Amino acid sequence: MGLIYSISETRKTDYLQVKRFIELVDNDFHPPLSEREGGISERIDVGLDTSKANFFVARLKERDSSDHIDGIVGMVGYTMNWKSGDTAYINFLATNPLYRNYGISRNLCLRLEDKLKKQDFKTIYLCTWSSNPAAIYFYEKLGYYAYSVVLDDRGRGINTIYYKKNISI
Repeated sequence: MGLIYSISETRKTDYLQVKRFIELVDNDFHPPLSEREGGISERIDVGLDTSKANFFVARLKERDSSDHIDGIVGMVGYTMNWKSGDTAYINFLATNPLYRNYGISRNLCLRLEDKLKKQDFKTIYLCTWSSNPAAIYFYEKLGYYAYSVVLDDRGRGINTIYYKKNISI
């Protein structure tokens, strides 16, 4: 039997669980989000349930009452009206290491695309780094294509790769 979870947008009341989830996956990012300007708290403050940004979370249907992240197994963050009024930017995507390879990130991205299409958004942007081949493969499989590379942006030999996808109907 597969993993049973639901996907929903976050609310301000999810702050602590969102923070704990980001802390859980922090070292999956290069550099870790906690080491970037503003850190994790600022990322949440500007991206949690605002008029221009939010997160979709995948939560287990059956949760353990002692689970400090309230069953969150994956999360995608986005900002609307990024380059123009009909574009969005994926600013965060991660899956709990214990729940990878269940299609959670794919389903989160597809749910986000559906939401944005319904609101007449045309393009979604994102970036990843060259030392993350799993993310490169994942995004390209979802139809994103690289349009820019910044060499050595994340350290010697680690490039930032910018992707985009046209989601127009």
